[in-house]
Amino acid sequence: MNAITEPIAMIDAPCTIDGQDIEAYHRGPGISKTGLDHVARSPAVYYALHLDPARPPEKERAGQLEGQLAHCAILEPGEFDKRYAVLPADAPRRPTDAQWNAKKPSPESVEAMEWWTTWNKSSAGRTIITHAQRETALRQAESVRRLPDIAEALASGRPEQSAYWIDPDTGVLCRCRPDWVHPAGDNGVILLDVKTYSDASPSEFARQIARKRYHVQDAFYSDGFARASGLAVLAFVFVAVETEWPYAASAVMLDAASKHQGAMQVRRDLNTYAACLAANEWPGHGTGIHQVSLPAWALTEE
Repeated sequence: MNAITEPIAMIDAPCTIDGQDIEAYHRGPGISKTGLDHVARSPAVYYALHLDPARPPEKERAGQLEGQLAHCAILEPGEFDKRYAVLPADAPRRPTDAQWNAKKPSPESVEAMEWWTTWNKSSAGRTIITHAQRETALRQAESVRRLPDIAEALASGRPEQSAYWIDPDTGVLCRCRPDWVHPAGDNGVILLDVKTYSDASPSEFARQIARKRYHVQDAFYSDGFARASGLAVLAFVFVAVETEWPYAASAVMLDAASKHQGAMQVRRDLNTYAACLAANEWPGHGTGIHQVSLPAWALTEE
């Protein structure tokens, strides 16, 4: 492996950036919560996914577009129709390359090509979605805005603000991008994070928090955004909304013990990352044979 250095000079941290392109954020320097998740799996996984020059392009995850639609409808409703175009249900089948290149196309092919030429011009620069996808996102947004505290928070603030800071214990550059930053008082903010999930009931979403390490996100974002902005993060609120009808929604905050657990895991992962970065060594799961035990819930007395 080539020597790895932390590109701190590219960002004048601590700072926050409004309107930063999402691709520039993802390509930019600094470790994110997703990066911490990969370090927690193994440093080798982090290296393979973030630093390896031979790594393949990132694949779009299942449900990724639907999550983006929900975020836009909830956080930036005025931008929705600027970013997405709904393909009409009666649109003709998209012509094949052979049809486009045919010397004597059929009348049906000519009609389809004319339709698609007009459509491509009108929808240029926008992501094509179905009517069902649009309706789902709009219903999710309606459900979220029926939560009075969340509706009030969304009435003022800004979406997708990038934040960069230097971790004081390790000196590494960190970054986060809260979904929504709501001003609170003279020197405070409340951070909102929208999550789409199959079950938005608080009890089930608590289990999803543990599975997805959202408690790590809470701690990382709360501490980091405060360092980056100089503002006090007064609360971190998860806004959970379901992916199927009736698109139920709930607002969830972690208790003190859960926040403490998240902070401990952030510190462990950052320390591991910093050590690997300094030594340019990214260990994996080991090459030996591991003996493992079933989790406690899988053990019975029978």
